[in-house]
Amino acid sequence: MQYSHTANYTYMDEALRSKWDAFICLEREMASFIPKPAEDYKVRKDKEVGRLKILNPDAPLYELEAIVNGQFDVIASEQWQFHERFDQRHMTEYVIVSMLSQALCEALINAILAIGLSSKGIPDFFSIVEKTEFRKKWLIGPKCFYPGYEFPTGGGMHETLNSLVKDRNALMHHKIELEMNGKKVLKGSRFDRKEYAQEISMLRRYFSLPYDLAAYIRNSDLEPKMLLLFERGPIDPAPAHEIA
Repeated sequence: MQYSHTANYTYMDEALRSKWDAFICLEREMASFIPKPAEDYKVRKDKEVGRLKILNPDAPLYELEAIVNGQFDVIASEQWQFHERFDQRHMTEYVIVSMLSQALCEALINAILAIGLSSKGIPDFFSIVEKTEFRKKWLIGPKCFYPGYEFPTGGGMHETLNSLVKDRNALMHHKIELEMNGKKVLKGSRFDRKEYAQEISMLRRYFSLPYDLAAYIRNSDLEPKMLLLFERGPIDPAPAHEIA
């Protein structure tokens, strides 16, 4: 069977792959981070004590020093230095990659469903199947035209797919948690932060997921054969997505 199709999803593909080198540089910079010693903060501490003394001329000096020392115990800590240096850049990558990865994964499964259903002579059915929840489209969608299709549930790709949807939805459709007069009135939604190392590891998986899903489809018995997203450079494959 011969067919042709548009490929505007390549814009998302190119955007995602273009983020890889910057991500790797940031990952290496984070891994090699060395915090400044506490002594480097002495000048700043002295200035802050002086500022507070001007604002509070009657306060004992030892009280002001105690306040500033408490503040700088946090500011000079390794954890806070790391956060101040990397968190904004790290979360910028996390948000962008999460959005692009899910968009590309959804474009991919939509292409698979459109080609598969059309190959069976039922292209109109696509408008119905396309409205299915994103994960379900990957888990069961191709069964509509190829009953033997099985998604590797319980494996690394399934785990990454679930995590991606959770993170992307929490970021894209965020709802505040709200209290009024000490009583929670809106539960809201929550984006759960993890340790930086865990988030970096998951980012690698988000980068890799669309291309690993495409490879799974290419290597399956699905008919017709679909050669989608076969170029992934420079993104490394995620070992967690390997099929046993």
